[in-house]
Formats: sequence, C-alpha cells, structure tokens
Amino acid sequence: MRVCDRLALVEFLQDRLEDEDRLDFLFHLDSCVSCWEEVYNATKSTHPHYYKKPPKVSQVLERELQKLDRAKREEDITEVA
Repeated sequence: MRVCDRLALVEFLQDRLEDEDRLDFLFHLDSCVSCWEEVYNATKSTHPHYYKKPPKVSQVLERELQKLDRAKREEDITEVA
C-alpha cells in the first residue's frame, strides 16, 4: 500500500484488517505522516493516560532540590578535605 487508503485506515482503527493487509498498512504508516497523525489522534482519545503532559515542577520543589544538591556537594568537599 503506497497510497493513502481511507478505508484501510478506518479498518485498521477498528482492528478489522487481515494480517497481511495490517502489515501493509503498518509499512505505509511508517512513511506517511498524514496517516500516522490520523492514527495518533484517533487512538490518543482511547488511551488518554498515555498522552498526559508531565506535571510541572513547582518552584518551591526546584529550590529545595537545589539546596539539597548544594548541601550534598558541600558534604562531599568536607569529606575529601
């Protein structure tokens, strides 16, 4: 399958392709950005937990991590001396 085939796309999304046709579609998907985006957009709504944005690190947490890192470095320096 070298040309975009909407019917194959729909059948792929509905898991109705035979093994050989599925393999052909997957090969096509590997080189076709348009079809890949269609599959991506269609499947992300069925598995939203895979597409969540990572939580933002709070500024307070970041400052605390920097303090711990600084304290660890100072501890390492005093151990060497």
